[in-house]
Amino acid sequence: MRAGRAEAAARGVEVRAQERVVPLGDAWLIRTEAGFEPCPWAFDVSRFAPARGGDRVLDLGCGGGVLLCALAQVHAGLRALVGVELEPTAADQARRNLALSGLAGVIALGDVRVPPVAPRAFDLVLCNPPFYPPNWGRESRDRATHASTHALSGDVADFARAAAHALTPHGRAVFVYDAGHLATLLFALAEAGLTARAIRGLVDDRGVTARVLVLAGREGAGLIVDRGPGCR
Repeated sequence: MRAGRAEAAARGVEVRAQERVVPLGDAWLIRTEAGFEPCPWAFDVSRFAPARGGDRVLDLGCGGGVLLCALAQVHAGLRALVGVELEPTAADQARRNLALSGLAGVIALGDVRVPPVAPRAFDLVLCNPPFYPPNWGRESRDRATHASTHALSGDVADFARAAAHALTPHGRAVFVYDAGHLATLLFALAEAGLTARAIRGLVDDRGVTARVLVLAGREGAGLIVDRGPGCR
């Protein structure tokens, strides 16, 4: 496999100043040099997501597009890849990352509080929303990093409502969320008319369950709780 910058050049994808190209599974990802790390659990999310060939996939708050790119590596034959992102620089990076992975997709500038997608149009919705309310705890001086962790432009309830708006009647949503605030996510899903169907823990480098993956949909009863490998 060619080096990342060589692959980008071969595909006609621009890598801008203050950006670097890092491995992403069998492909590459453009990320901002000094910015926050794209979701390190992208492939865990992709393997957890019950994607099927022909699915139409929406990533709400897609950032640089890492979840869409990882999902397409794990699940072949997806019909459509669409991302919604509020920040223009991140949306531009997501478009270039789809191109770098050889993927056809659409990245729309938009706010999850006013979803720019048709209702009931997607079979799978991915969400990695900010976990903390504004002014909570330590805040990064970098605006993009701060917005990725703190709900400056929509909280988990807004993301849950946007997911419910976008899902087909039998569609599924996968949320990545802070493990310590799981109850907040579950309440937000219920208020949006979505039912949690499965939960899996994700451990950090300390072996502590730092994040959870939650699968939800409009229908079904019963909940599968999977502690995940290494959870304690």
